[in-house]
Amino acid sequence: MNHAMASLDDALRTVGRRLVTRHPQWNSMLLRARDGYARAYVRLRWGVNSLRYAVPPDPYRFIEVDPATLERVVPVSGPKFRHAGAVVGGDWDRPTLRFEEMDVFRAYKRHFEDGVPWRETEFYDRIVAELEDGHARWGCRTQREFDERCERLDRLYETIRTEGYRTQEQLRSSEAADPIKGERPSENRDELKTERLKNEIAVNIGRDGELFFSDGRNRLSIAKLLGLDSVPVRVLRRHPGWQSIRDAYVRGEPIPEAHRDHPDLVGLDRGER
Repeated sequence: MNHAMASLDDALRTVGRRLVTRHPQWNSMLLRARDGYARAYVRLRWGVNSLRYAVPPDPYRFIEVDPATLERVVPVSGPKFRHAGAVVGGDWDRPTLRFEEMDVFRAYKRHFEDGVPWRETEFYDRIVAELEDGHARWGCRTQREFDERCERLDRLYETIRTEGYRTQEQLRSSEAADPIKGERPSENRDELKTERLKNEIAVNIGRDGELFFSDGRNRLSIAKLLGLDSVPVRVLRRHPGWQSIRDAYVRGEPIPEAHRDHPDLVGLDRGER
C-alpha cells in the first residue's frame, strides 16, 4: 500500500508541476487538491494505527522541546505527510550526523554570531552550485532568487528574536505574515493543513525516546542560536520500541523512570484505555 500510494503521489506531483507551469492560475486549485489527498493519506494511517496501538500516534501532534536536545539528524525522504504518525522499525534511530555539523547551521552561526555575509559561507556556495546545475532549492532557480531568500532568513531571525517563536497556526491567529514566505497562512483552519505543517520543525523519536531532527533547519538553527528554552515541534515517525512505552504509559503500566517526563508523554491520559 505504501509503495503504491508513494508512486501515486509522485505522479500527482509531476503532473501538478507541469500544469502549473502551463497554467499558473491553477496553482491554488492544485494545492487544495494535493492537500486533500495528503489528509486522506494521513487519515488512513491513523485508522490503521488506531487498531494496533493503545494510543495511536497523532499525525498532527506538537510537543514542546528544548532545541538544545535536538543533537542528531534523521531526515525523511519525500513529503512529510507520508511519515506523519508512522511507526517504523529498523536501525534508522542510530544516526551519526549531528545537527551542528550541517553546513546550514554553521552558516547561520557564522552569519548571525560573527557577522559573516551569507555569500562567504560554505552553505551558500553549495546551494549556488546546485542551482547552476539546474536543481531548484526552496523555490529558487537562480542565484538572485537565493539571495532574496537569504534576506528573508534575516527577517525570520529578527522576527523570532524580537517577537518570539510562533507556529504557522499562531501566525494565522495573529494575522502576521510568515517571515520567509512574506504572506499570511490560510484563513481557514482546515484548508491546506498539511501545506502549513510543512513549515514547522519536525522530529522523529527513536526506541530509547531520543528526539532526532528531521526538518525545519532554518527555525531550529535560529532557536539554538537564540538559546530559546523550548519550541513546539511536530512529531513524524516513532520507533516501535518507543511506541510500546507510550502504549504502556496510557494503560497505566510502569515505564522506565527516565521517560516519565518525556515531552511525547506530556498530555497523554493514563489508564483511560
